[in-house]
Amino acid sequence: MTGEISPPNRVHTAQDVVGTLLRGNWAIFAHEWADPEGIDPKHWRDVVQAAAEAAGVDVEFVVVPRRSLTVVFNRAAPPTFEQVRASIEVIERHRA
Repeated sequence: MTGEISPPNRVHTAQDVVGTLLRGNWAIFAHEWADPEGIDPKHWRDVVQAAAEAAGVDVEFVVVPRRSLTVVFNRAAPPTFEQVRASIEVIERHRA
C-alpha cells in the first residue's frame, strides 16, 4: 500500500465492497448516501455482511456517529487508525 488515500470511489454492489476488502482496503459508507428505497446504513451493513459471509470474509463495521459514517474492513487486513482517519478526512473534503 502506498499510504496515499484515493478520492471517494462509489461502488455499486455489496460484492464490489467485498472485493475492495479482499484487496486489503476498507470501505466507508457516508450516511447521506442513503436513499428512500431502503439503502440506509443498517441495510447497507446487513447486505455487505451477507456478501462477506458468502465470500468467506470476516468483516468488522465501525459506526462513526459524529461523522455520519460507517467503516467496514476485513479483519484479516485491518487498516491503521491513521489510514481510517485520513480516509474520513477525504470524505469530509468531498462533502464540502
